[in-house]
Amino acid sequence: MPIGKPITDDVRRDVIDFYLSKPMTYKCVCEKFNLSEPTVLKILKNTPKYAKAKIYNPDINESIFEEINDEMSAYFLGLIISDGNVFEYSGGINRQDSVSITLQECDEYLLDEFRKWTKTSTNIGHDGRGSSMVAIRSNKVSENLKKWGVVPRKSFITYLPKIDDKYMSHLIRGIFDGDGSIRFERTKRRYIKYMTICGSEKLIYDVVDYIFNNLKLSFKPNIYSYKNRVLFEFKVSNYEDMKSFGDFIYKDSTIYLKRKKEKYDAFLKEYENYKDNTEISIENKESIPS
Repeated sequence: MPIGKPITDDVRRDVIDFYLSKPMTYKCVCEKFNLSEPTVLKILKNTPKYAKAKIYNPDINESIFEEINDEMSAYFLGLIISDGNVFEYSGGINRQDSVSITLQECDEYLLDEFRKWTKTSTNIGHDGRGSSMVAIRSNKVSENLKKWGVVPRKSFITYLPKIDDKYMSHLIRGIFDGDGSIRFERTKRRYIKYMTICGSEKLIYDVVDYIFNNLKLSFKPNIYSYKNRVLFEFKVSNYEDMKSFGDFIYKDSTIYLKRKKEKYDAFLKEYENYKDNTEISIENKESIPS
């Protein structure tokens, strides 16, 4: 459009409609309509400007974590509670909060699933020391997470969010994948076997209360503290309780840390041997004349 030519109402409407159609810079509008930047600024002066984070991530789903109502939202909430971080910025629309997850490089496929689920175009970063991280910038997502206790410097104040029971197994599996472990190995004398989660005092007591009240455990797991009572953990270590806990967290699961699931599958094979031997032992005892 020639410089100095009057801007009609139709052009104004077209410019505004185009700008509102998706996140973009003013430069994109200038190029689309062959207008100078001052002219575009004047036309859009009453139209809210897009944050940079939204411009570079135009398809990001900022409604995630508004509700925890499916496997993905519950699982990634758990993973963020354990291995995630929220960094809160201030200073206007262009200063968006950051929500990140950091994992070992071998577990990077979970970060890629998170990228797909959130529809973010952010690349996965590497620190050169064996860790991978993905971060999304969104004040809206940060606000959504606050409802579930995920806030900046959350490490020692997290708790188990109250969500629908049908999604609780996915939530606890996410926490387990981030800050839990499963050990199952034979020494010269015995099998060492347990499943454990560590975290804040409130989180660990909440998880233990939930699994004890909802699973068929032989006894309530003991809780231990370490690092001057900064971190706490619980363990389930007998065959039946490990199976009960493992079957619960992997129930109807489609996303999980593969290396931990493989260890649990190996445990299940040993559990079957244990169960068969126990049944044989009971049968032998019953066959002994009284």
